[in-house]
Amino acid sequence: MNHTCITIEGGLLAPDFLETIADAEGQKASDFGLTGRRTLVDEVSAIWSDVRSYWDAFQRRLERSTDESRTTVTREQWMIPLLEALGYSLTHHRSGVAINGRNYVISHRTGDTDEDLPVHIEAYDQDLGSRPASGRGTMSPHAMLQDYLNRTEHLWGIVTNGSTLRLLRDSSYFTRPSYIEFDLQQMLEGERLDEFFLFYRLVHRTRLPKTMEDGDACLLEKYHQLGIEQGGRIRDGLRDAVESAI
Repeated sequence: MNHTCITIEGGLLAPDFLETIADAEGQKASDFGLTGRRTLVDEVSAIWSDVRSYWDAFQRRLERSTDESRTTVTREQWMIPLLEALGYSLTHHRSGVAINGRNYVISHRTGDTDEDLPVHIEAYDQDLGSRPASGRGTMSPHAMLQDYLNRTEHLWGIVTNGSTLRLLRDSSYFTRPSYIEFDLQQMLEGERLDEFFLFYRLVHRTRLPKTMEDGDACLLEKYHQLGIEQGGRIRDGLRDAVESAI
């Protein structure tokens, strides 16, 4: 199946993982904290309705806003409500983290300390792969968070500008960009509820580490490692087939 709003770069997940994700570990309703007779379909459908309302209100505010900070509007009007619907409770961090002489200003965490999951929210008109305007840093939002993950013990993080959201993983040993990207604008304006289900299954708070210390145990990391194992088995099978043919 082709997914128009989801892109996986760098092999962070197995190529066919999205097709079978409903059967993967941690994908039952109870794994998302749902209780009683509340089904995953009921929950995601209700959140979808709320999120569409948030998006419409956000777009109207952008249209009439002239002197408001787009960063503030993106965070408060759109991304924080969206992430709260997915189980996040974010704390704004105004000061950065200095590592080897470089300051990493990551806007939010899922707690009060630098060990909590990093979630960086940029302005709607700031491209994730482009350097910000003068005076707002020397690296793109994506590069800044990626470099931060590579230089710390954090394994996963989130970067978004409201239009696009990316899940990043420590890629110290990778030679090409690695991320899972969700085109939120296309998802909402294209009425792609099917892909929003996948977004929920991968980005819900229960998927990512609670703190820096439990990155290896989170579901996203398990999915990533499963993909590596499957890739290894495929390569072994191909090698055996070639040797047999020879």
